[in-house]
Amino acid sequence: MNKKNIILLVLLLFGLSACSVPETVSLENRFKEIMVEHNNDFDSVWHFEVKEDVVIVFYEKDQSLNIGFIRDKQGDWEWITGTGSIDLKDGGYIATAEMGLPFYITAVVNNNDDIKGISVRGEYAKLVQISPQDKFWFAFTNKPASGIDIEEIKS
Repeated sequence: MNKKNIILLVLLLFGLSACSVPETVSLENRFKEIMVEHNNDFDSVWHFEVKEDVVIVFYEKDQSLNIGFIRDKQGDWEWITGTGSIDLKDGGYIATAEMGLPFYITAVVNNNDDIKGISVRGEYAKLVQISPQDKFWFAFTNKPASGIDIEEIKS
């Protein structure tokens, strides 16, 4: 094979491989599609968290933080449910109740700058900070939580 044929063959193989790459959708985009398919309007998605076979979606809608749940059913993702909302300016909390989930989750919005952490039923909550003013904490617990189970950790 001469040099010209080798170059043509390489170009042909390169062109064919570029055409045969399937377009993939990221999991984040797929989760957003599922939310839209189930008429869950949102302004932005703040965070995804995976727990067991469930994806927890923390999303903003009309200046409120909401939680949604998507479950993996044998490789096919399905919307389970959504719950509550927390006003992002006033703060507050959302705690899951009996919803058929294998865990309980509590999310807290607290805009007090003196608060450096949150504890829910003795479990330290994970901080998700979108910007200096937009942040929330969440914790998984083995029992449902109420307001008296949430402790602010000050600096």
